[in-house]
This record gives sequence, C-alpha cells and structure tokens, in this order.
Amino acid sequence: MKKLIALTILTALALPAAAAAAEANAYADILSAYVYYGQVGNDEAVFQPGLDVSGPFGLGYSFWASMNLTDVESSWAPDSAGKWGEVDLGLNWTVPVDAPVSLTVGGTYFIYPQDSSEVVENDDGTYTATKAPADGSYEVYVAVAADSVILTPTLAAYHGMANSDDWIAMLTLSHSLPVADALSLDLGASVSAAGEYYIANDYGSDAGAGLAHGQIDVALNYAVSEALSVGVKGSFSSILDSDVRDDIKEGDVYPEVDIFFGGVTAC
Repeated sequence: MKKLIALTILTALALPAAAAAAEANAYADILSAYVYYGQVGNDEAVFQPGLDVSGPFGLGYSFWASMNLTDVESSWAPDSAGKWGEVDLGLNWTVPVDAPVSLTVGGTYFIYPQDSSEVVENDDGTYTATKAPADGSYEVYVAVAADSVILTPTLAAYHGMANSDDWIAMLTLSHSLPVADALSLDLGASVSAAGEYYIANDYGSDAGAGLAHGQIDVALNYAVSEALSVGVKGSFSSILDSDVRDDIKEGDVYPEVDIFFGGVTAC
C-alpha cells in the first residue's frame, strides 16, 4: 500500500509537467481538524496537500490527501500520526464553452490506507469480507457554477456508488475582497442536504432526508509571488438538522456536531 500511495503521488505530480497545455494548482494546508460535510473525521491537527490540473478540451484531474499529525483516538484512522489516512483521486470534465454558467461532471475515487481487510463469520455460518484499502469507495458528481455572478454560486450534487449509494447536494457561495496590495480576504459559505440513506450511513442517523451541514470560511491570503500565496484561514462547521445532531451526540463516531477549526495554507 505504501508503494501504491507513493506511486499515486509521483504520478499526480509528474503528469502536469508532461502536458504542456495543462494548468496546475498545487496547495498544502495544515489545519486543526479534518471536517467533511460537518462530519468531524479528526478533531486534531492534519496535513492536507492537493493538486488540481486543468487540461485541454475541459478535461482535468485532481489529487488530495490527508495525514493525521497526532495519535488521537477520535479519528477515522486512530493512532496513525505521520501516516496517510485518506487519498482522493479525481477526474472531471467541464463543458468547453464560453458562457456565464459552467457545467462540470466528474468522479472521485477514495482510498483509505489505514483500513485493513477483515473476514468475519456471520451467525448463519457465512463469511463477510470487508474491502481492502485499495478497493475504496467512489462517487460521481455534477456541478453548475456562475463565476461571473456576485458571490459566485456553485450548486453540486454528488452520488456515492458504494456504502450509502445515495446523494448529497451542496450550495456554495464565495467572494474575494482586496485588502491591500497582494493581500485579500476570501469569504465562503456552504450548506448541504442529503438523502435518507446518505444520512443513515455517513451521519449515523435515522432522521431521513434533509439538511446535513452548514459551514462558514474566512481566509486572509498574501500573494508572495505570481506562483505562491500563503495565508491563514478559520472555519465554523455545524450539523443543521436537530434530529441528526441528537443522533450524533448519542453515538460514538463523531466527537463534535459544532466545531471551529483553521490553520495555515499555501498555494
């Protein structure tokens, strides 16, 4: 698995150099928590690098990873400081037309290197095998964005093809304000809603379909050069549905339903 992850990282970094027409954006964040659609996967420090590449004809791909920086127990990958807990590989296509609204379709493959295969004997004498890390889940999505409109609204719908086999949709607003030369204040807000099975599988609640989470992001970024920006960011994430909140509090999967987190960024 270590060789697989290393090969994945090297491939993601090498391909842009081989494609002269491609544009690449690499980034790296050190944050105080890992939060995914309101789900607190780790309430302690994480390192999260990524790479987005856009090529000709609207084609693109992405790489993202998360590493726990402590041996915290309340984590999707406990006792794994200094190890990759998740690697996401994405492919996407944006309709290559000059229009005020863009349409993107894509898919993401999720790898969880710290998970392990396990064979369990059932009560009826049959056996169930969990997937190995290299057999992670994946999802497909479609996103519509209006970049030329104030607040830059983006509406995206995701459908998981494993586990919940259900949908989650998210509306995101973002805006950047110039503060001084090379310094900007970047603001963002998002809210999501999900289907019954997604809520049950990912949030551990039988509340049914409804609102999932809301998040507010504030970042201060400084452009060191044309190729490098550094910044600090802070976010607040909250589970919105009261029944889902109660179910999460009663469970032992997620340590928080409301969380402030943030850190330093470079891109």
